[in-house]
Amino acid sequence: MRPRTLTDVARAVRGRLIPDQARDRMVTGVTVDSRTAVDGDLFVALVGERSDGHAFIDAAFRTGAVAALVAAGRSRAPGSGPVVEVEVTDRALQDLARDEREGSTATVIAVTGSTGKTCTKDLTAAVLGRQLRTVASVASFNNEVGLPLTVLSAGEDTQAVVCEMGSRGPGHIRFLCDIARPDVGIVTNVGVAHMELFGSARALHDAKAELPESLSPDGVAVLNADDEVVRGYALRTPARVVLYGSSPGADVRAENVEMSRGSGRASFDLVLRDGSARVTLPVAGEHMVPNALAAAAAGWALDVPLGEIASGLEAARLTGGRMEVSVTPDGIRIVDDAYNANPTSMAAALKAARWMAGDGRCIAVLGEMAELGPIAAGEHERIGELAARLRVDVLVVVGLGARLIAEACEREGVEPDHVFRVDDADEAIRVVRDVARTGDLVLVKASRVARLERVAEVLRRGEGSPPDGSDRSAGPTPAVLGGTNG
Repeated sequence: MRPRTLTDVARAVRGRLIPDQARDRMVTGVTVDSRTAVDGDLFVALVGERSDGHAFIDAAFRTGAVAALVAAGRSRAPGSGPVVEVEVTDRALQDLARDEREGSTATVIAVTGSTGKTCTKDLTAAVLGRQLRTVASVASFNNEVGLPLTVLSAGEDTQAVVCEMGSRGPGHIRFLCDIARPDVGIVTNVGVAHMELFGSARALHDAKAELPESLSPDGVAVLNADDEVVRGYALRTPARVVLYGSSPGADVRAENVEMSRGSGRASFDLVLRDGSARVTLPVAGEHMVPNALAAAAAGWALDVPLGEIASGLEAARLTGGRMEVSVTPDGIRIVDDAYNANPTSMAAALKAARWMAGDGRCIAVLGEMAELGPIAAGEHERIGELAARLRVDVLVVVGLGARLIAEACEREGVEPDHVFRVDDADEAIRVVRDVARTGDLVLVKASRVARLERVAEVLRRGEGSPPDGSDRSAGPTPAVLGGTNG
């Protein structure tokens, strides 16, 4: 964020500074995690489902915070440090981000969709970073807390900010757009993910349209030409439209797609109106090609040269838990795609894993796909049927919510002794250790509620558990920082 005084902060959030003598102190950053506070930071005391940031105000001052943003009546004892009192701290954080955006000259690129948001965000940041000073949201910070933090993370010299936008229901993306005011909006796809939160396909379609609808006539809507619903958003935006995909009419296309049998990485000709370049993606899965095209389309719309777009895609580093491949000391390949799951991404990961396994065995450790509401049973059954058709060699199904995957797989003819039903991650680890051998490939995939990232972590370490026995995947203050999956 641009440096500002505590007086400026209090004005932006409509708060009261205590004491007033601190009015000229400078704030140069914002954090919601007391452990990461550095000199010059404003610590925002958020109240989450599992923790209350007001309990960590003193700790934030000890680690370097210059002031704290607190709810009225929740200040610490005098002398611990200056505070800005507001009615609700998360709302004040959003107001501060709006104020920051008002004074920013950076181009803001927003990404939404049912699947592929985080990968597309990472790839877009890599492409734009070849030409522009770029910052992007951390992990999948895509909600009413994560997005303001992303906006506030931009420095005075930042030229591009790439934000991810999730949705938990109608109006949520529009609310995030009101904060970030994006210049470019990317919509990856609209599937059946998170139907429980929306109630109907129409409500879900309308929710994703909120991003292109929020763009100005000077903006750019980057839309997936291969998704009928998303392509239709061209009629719902005042912005210039750039289409990407395999469709002949797309402005940015992939041709001659080839898959590496061993690595599972896709190579393709990136075709723009003004030329083409061969690209090999740094992450496994053919389903990553549309994400790369979306990033390329955003770069092309912002005048990044073709060669730099291709180089950015090839050098991109993606957020962990997205088709992340590692090899255990025993020579077993682990494909960690456990960060999140829905029917589309689950099917894509299974197909990629089976391809990568080649003539070797493919072991799939699958957990629940959350927030599917009334379509949950049918979608879990379809994944089990797909696992059978792909001839997955061993299926490990974790948790009660995923049991229909196992039942459908067996119903399709897979022998029961190749299908394991377990209750939790620790049981899944024990099963995989019993059945896996050198040369096997193990896919780990589920929604975050299943917490299967622990399975991937322990297996790739080749040890019994993390040294401290804890689940480090939770990260800092997950109740307030975790992104939404819509």
